[in-house]
Amino acid sequence: MERLHNTRYRFGPYTLDSAERRILDASSSPIELTTKAFDLLLLLVSRAGQLVTKDEILDVVWQEVSIAESNLTTTISMVRKALQEDPDHRFIETVPKKGYRFVVPVSIVSDPEDHDEGPGSPILPQHAANKKRLRRIGVVALITVFLGAGIAFVLFYLGYSNKNSSEVLFQNAVRHDAEGKDDLAIKELTEIQPSDPLFVKARIHLAWLLYQADKNDDAKRSLEPVLSGQSSATLKLLDESTRLKIDGIKQLLTDQPNSALNDFRAAADSDSKDIDALIYIADTAISLGNFPEADKALGECKAVARLNPFCGYERIDVLTHEGKYDEAIAEYTYLKDSQYLWLDQPAGYAELARGNADEALRHFKSLIANGPTGSRVHFLAAQDGIVAADLLKGELTTARQELLTAKNLTDSGYEKADYSILMAKIEALLGNSGQARIDLEEASNLSGSQAFESEIARIYAMIGDDAEAKNILARTQGTGAVPELEYGAAEPFVNGLESLKRKDFKKASEQLDTSFSMNQSPETAYFAAKAEMSLGDWNAAISHFSFILQNREKVLVDSVALLIPLSEYDLGVCYRSLGQESEANKHFAAFRGMWDHADPELKLMVR
Repeated sequence: MERLHNTRYRFGPYTLDSAERRILDASSSPIELTTKAFDLLLLLVSRAGQLVTKDEILDVVWQEVSIAESNLTTTISMVRKALQEDPDHRFIETVPKKGYRFVVPVSIVSDPEDHDEGPGSPILPQHAANKKRLRRIGVVALITVFLGAGIAFVLFYLGYSNKNSSEVLFQNAVRHDAEGKDDLAIKELTEIQPSDPLFVKARIHLAWLLYQADKNDDAKRSLEPVLSGQSSATLKLLDESTRLKIDGIKQLLTDQPNSALNDFRAAADSDSKDIDALIYIADTAISLGNFPEADKALGECKAVARLNPFCGYERIDVLTHEGKYDEAIAEYTYLKDSQYLWLDQPAGYAELARGNADEALRHFKSLIANGPTGSRVHFLAAQDGIVAADLLKGELTTARQELLTAKNLTDSGYEKADYSILMAKIEALLGNSGQARIDLEEASNLSGSQAFESEIARIYAMIGDDAEAKNILARTQGTGAVPELEYGAAEPFVNGLESLKRKDFKKASEQLDTSFSMNQSPETAYFAAKAEMSLGDWNAAISHFSFILQNREKVLVDSVALLIPLSEYDLGVCYRSLGQESEANKHFAAFRGMWDHADPELKLMVR
């Protein structure tokens, strides 16, 4: 619990001082608690709004001492009594058979090292966030772009007036990044000069922002003045955490995310209050599918600032990827009264993943109502979410119109290509190869389309044009346009669909399994399952269809929402073929719940 020991928390009439190990009531009178009762309360308060399991409590509070569970119950009762709980004023919620949750709002009163912050000050965000638009290819998770602001960000929100020009530029960049105005933030960060004390900090944030925008070459160039010592602060004079963050970003720019993750972890270990490092850990871990590491970093982030909405955003995302939808919504509910409307974005996807399309639409439309000027990236992501919700509900005509609207709202060639790719993938799944080809050709002619070469090849294979698919892969092999791992998975995918077209189901199954082992794409799982159904290998098909349903957010973010209801239906077919009628009916019912009123064109897919 060492990372909790420099914080003072306020909740209700109480102030808990972890450094002094005391809790004061409204009159500043101390409240008596045993050592274990205090440790238990501190743990729950630092994780306010979250379920803390009994095992976690025993591990943290009693560590390696073996005790009966009744001791935990007794200690909880002591804490309740000390806080004067009654049925109408609960601080601690018991989650039967699971653990406990601290349910009242908690704020950080002050940081012992920051004597300027007065008692009762709200928790101020230590970062401004720019959520990169939800990518449909090449990522495992929602990626968040953060610009850490530290003191400059706090001063900005406190209205500190004695700023020099670089401070103003830095603060404006943070603000504009939070609003989704990436280009303006990049411009302002670039204007900070090497002689300025903020230069290194600005360049790290600039490189991170450019990396998240898929501008790796620009990101590398942004770090060159720092790495070559052209700035007033040379590398040897930088603190360890800063050096490690630079090293981590360099590793990301050379496609070495595992090494980057190690550097960011070392940066966080060298400075437990470096929220930038913790966010970098979470982002990188999510991209690698390493959710336990992301969880750990976000827990540390929230121990420093429980109500930091950016930690909360990532937390909602991670919980959704882990299939913990109720916990994700609980996290959103805890933070929803903040001024950050973009929290509706991950909450919408959590609702969508648990099948509540109407509630998801409420979240997404809340973002849309804020308009593209409020936060462009979140506005566009909300448009994506609405399309996914429409497809889940079987409203194909509406989804197509929403996609066209979203595509017309952007001037970015990259974003237009992204939308054309999604359009093509939808039409390919529907069997509309002619329209899919039109969308693919349009995507190929747009700027930024190089990033989609592998995906374009895969969709050509989906519409049966194996020759064009192979031509694209041959043209891009070794050029760097398609990462080697992605290329390696695309080739057997294309070959597998070619075999599937020839009705060589055994070979198709083997090739698609090879592709899936290299890159767990939802489309690969779907077509592998289709090949296995044709072979009568129902259990193998069930495994692949189940993967799609167990990774709903991955489907919603990286693929096409159509795969979820289609997989429910096909699972019903598989279980019925195995004679498991009750299990089959469960999946057929789930399918009907989504597509009972689907557009006729969609219903033709399952006849």
